[in-house]
Formats: sequence, C-alpha cells, structure tokens
Amino acid sequence: MKEIIDIKQDSEIVRDYISRYGFMPEHNFEYFKCLTDEGQPAFYYEDDFGVMCFISDEGKSKVVRSLVEPLAKQDNILNALQKFVKYCLDVKHFDKIVLETRHEIKLELEKVFKKSEYKVLKDRYHLTWPVFIMKNFDESLSGGNWKKMRYFKNKFFKDQNPDVGDFQESDKNELKELVKVWAKTRTASDIAHYHRYINFIDNNFKGFDMVKVIKINGKPVSFFGGWRIVNSGNYYSCIGIYDYSYENIGEVSNLIDLTEIKKMGVEKADLGGGEEALTNFKKKFFPDEFYRTDIYTVKKK
Repeated sequence: MKEIIDIKQDSEIVRDYISRYGFMPEHNFEYFKCLTDEGQPAFYYEDDFGVMCFISDEGKSKVVRSLVEPLAKQDNILNALQKFVKYCLDVKHFDKIVLETRHEIKLELEKVFKKSEYKVLKDRYHLTWPVFIMKNFDESLSGGNWKKMRYFKNKFFKDQNPDVGDFQESDKNELKELVKVWAKTRTASDIAHYHRYINFIDNNFKGFDMVKVIKINGKPVSFFGGWRIVNSGNYYSCIGIYDYSYENIGEVSNLIDLTEIKKMGVEKADLGGGEEALTNFKKKFFPDEFYRTDIYTVKKK
C-alpha cells in the first residue's frame, strides 16, 4: 500500500481517487484538507481504492482515523477496509484505528474479523443522517404540517428584515467572529472542532457549491452551505452556523437552505449526521429517509 503524508503537495492523486471512487457526502478534497482539528491528514491507497484519514495521539496511543468509508466501488468497500486495517496495524504499527462507516458495513466487518487477530469494538457513538427528496419539499410551506415553520419564518422576516445573499470575501472577519460566538453555545467537543470552520472561511469556502449568509442590519447572523456529492445527483449541506440570540434562527436558516438547494435541481439533500438532539431538530423539516454511520475502534486482539 502507498501513502501520502503531504496531501497538499500530492493533491492531484487524492483528487483523482475522489473523482473516480467518491460517493459519500464527505468525499471532498477541500473539506478533507480543512479538518486539521482531526489530526495530520494522510492518504493510503492501492490501485482500486484509497482512504482519507488522520493521524493523531490519544494519550500514549498512536491512532489513525478514517474520514468515513474508503474511496472505492461499492463491492470493494469491505476488501478495502480489511487491507487498510491490516496495513495500519501490522505495517505502520498504529495502536488502534477509528473507523466511521455505514452501520451495515460495520456489521459485515465484524463478521469478517470474528475469527481473525483483529477485533471490532463496540461503537463509540453513531450518527443519524436525514435525507430529503427535493421534489417532495414544498418551499411555500403550505399545509398543516408546516404551520409552525411558516409562523417562525414569517415572524423572523417581519421582525428582523434580513438580507440573504451569497458569501463575499468581505464577510470573512465577521463570519469568524460569528463562529466564535456559536462555539460558546456548544458542547466541549464542538468547541474543540470549531477551527475547521475558520479554515473553511480562510479558504474562501473552496470546494463548496453554495454558501449563503443571512445578515441583519448588515451584520452576519447565520451562514450555511455545502456541495454536490461526487458521482451522484445529490447535495450535502455541510455547515450551519447561527447566532442563537435570534429566535428561531436555526429553523429559518434550514428552511432557506432547503429552498436554495431545491433551486439547484438536485435529486436529494443530505443534511448531515448528528446525535439524538440534532436529529430531533432536523426531524422538524420532515426528512424522507435516514441512514446511520457508526464510529468505532478496530485493534488487535
């Protein structure tokens, strides 16, 4: 197996694998490059698959973490994971591997490793990903199901008279301040990972297909955006940062996000994985489908 430890210098190789084999929302080079809070980005690959990952320390343990599933054809995912695990534990001598895969892939990997020298540990946690079929989303919010959301949106626009527009480079400093305000309202884990959002801004949201900013009296109070998922007709809404001092800012931002996504003509919109509280919030918008990813450790027995 080959490896790249300077993904910026060898970016064309990584981009080529994403272009050929990418399929998951987070299979995006610019996104991968910005996740410096996850550790040192690295890329391990063979001819028919590649794994975007991060190298870091957990106490005294040397750990490698995957960025979701390998870049590979669907019938090669399990084989790619097996080779990646063996290479990392037997050749690179990492103490453990932290994987994020779809739940069903994790179950298959457990079966494969059941009688091997490797073991798949219990989930650290799992994420639920809501998906919207865009032809089903009514941007006019008509009908009884949308009564509360209509009220939130109409009241927000009446009371605040906001402007909604595309990201401009002149917004950068104020968006960074908004990220810092947002981080103070989040959990310790979120705070530890807020630097990626600063990186997105410094990178002028390169790799994004849409970034919208809501302003009140000329000051940003929300921004959200994402990209078309490679090799699919779908879209990934990657980020949503809000000033929660404004009532229902989260609901209004997501409604605008879905409306703008529908204008892009994509088939489906993936609003991103979250744990229970975030999933319950996103259920307010009536997603059509859900899938689950598990985050878990693999190590030697």
